[in-house]
Formats: sequence, C-alpha cells, structure tokens
Amino acid sequence: MGFKDKILSQSDQFNFYKENYEALLHENEILRQENNILKQTQSDKYMFKKKIRGSSGDVGKTVFLDWVLNNVGRSEKILDVGFGGGVYGKILKAFYYENIDGVDVWPENIDEMGLNFIYDNIFIENVLDFEFERYDLIIMGDVLEHMSLEDSKKLLNKFINGKASKLFIQVPYMYENHHEWQGNPYEVHIQDEIDEEYMKREFPFLELLQIDTVPAEMTVIGRETGEDTYCATYVWFED
Repeated sequence: MGFKDKILSQSDQFNFYKENYEALLHENEILRQENNILKQTQSDKYMFKKKIRGSSGDVGKTVFLDWVLNNVGRSEKILDVGFGGGVYGKILKAFYYENIDGVDVWPENIDEMGLNFIYDNIFIENVLDFEFERYDLIIMGDVLEHMSLEDSKKLLNKFINGKASKLFIQVPYMYENHHEWQGNPYEVHIQDEIDEEYMKREFPFLELLQIDTVPAEMTVIGRETGEDTYCATYVWFED
C-alpha cells in the first residue's frame, strides 16, 4: 500500500464511502431517474402548473427592467395591458414603482396568484373597450399577437394620440399554431406572421429596441418542433 492509500484508508470520509459504496450507487440511480422525470415534465414548471393566466418567460425581462429604470419615474402612472401572470407588474413592484394598474380580459386565478397585491387596480375588460384618461407608461407584453392587425392598429393609435407618454411592447416573431390553452380562448395567436419587416411596415412609429432568442424548451411550439423562436422589444415616446 502506497503512502497516499495509507492516508486515505485512515480517513473517516474514505471509510464511509468504502462501507456505503453499494448504497450510494443505488441512491445515485434513484436520483438519476428522478432527474429524468423532471426533465420530461420541465415544460409544466414554466407554466406555473394549473395556476395559469397566460405565460411570459424570462426572455426580454432584463431589457424591460433596464429600460424602465432609465426612462420611467417610480411615481409615474403605469398600465399593464393583458397582464396574464403579472410578470411585468411583479418586476415593477420589486423595484418600488408605486402606481401600477392592470387590464386583462381573462378573470381566472387572479386572487390565487396574488395579483391583487401587485396591481393597485385590476380591470377585467377587453382592452379594445377599455376607457381611461391617460397613463405615463403602457406595457403590452405578449399581447399584440392575440389581436387582429386592424384592432391592434386601432388600439396603438389610440394610445399614441393622447392616452400615453410611453409604450413598451414585446411581441414574439413568427409564432404560429398557438391555440386556445388551459381553457383560455384568448391565448390564440391571430397575428402569427409577425417579424421585423412586418412590424416596420405596419407599426412604423415603434422603435425596435432588441431581438432576443427564446430557447425551444420555453415555448409550446418550440417543444413541439425543437426550434428556437424570437421575441422583439419595441418602444415609443411621445414627442
């Protein structure tokens, strides 16, 4: 026995592993199997299990926070359109923004998800019919694609003509075949042909801020096709 082996043989840690080698192998196999199960069901983790109100992943949220901190005062009045699971509202609340309202057409699971503690006022209404005085910032995160081109143009023109000082919009590119999901009929993508050229042509007043890659495992279509998708961020400032 060499010097190194003699030292190891005297180590309590070495003796423990030697005596429990078979048991540790068995436990490792169990952990490996559990890890495989978790990987297979990982998609459910992204969707908050059954408490779903529309999903918005992490992609694009860093640019949102950076832009808001540099362009929006904490006392400014903010409206989160189609707030879903409240991701944008939670970010704003975490950084001490004071006046945050939300409007969404889907009424399910608001209290269960604690969204009544995130937003000062929650309006359950189709934003196309929603009347208000004015907001300093209007957020539309993963909303535009759920409307027809005609409706989205009408809505954004309303916003930029006296209803908002700033717009922040995030929209997926070329995200097809997204149908009703978890019983929510408003999850359907109506404008599924959106890309950079489409946005430039149909909404020339919006400024493209950033395009991010969305990993395949983060979206329904990505998990079905194995292909990444893209999320684009647009902003608008009142003159």
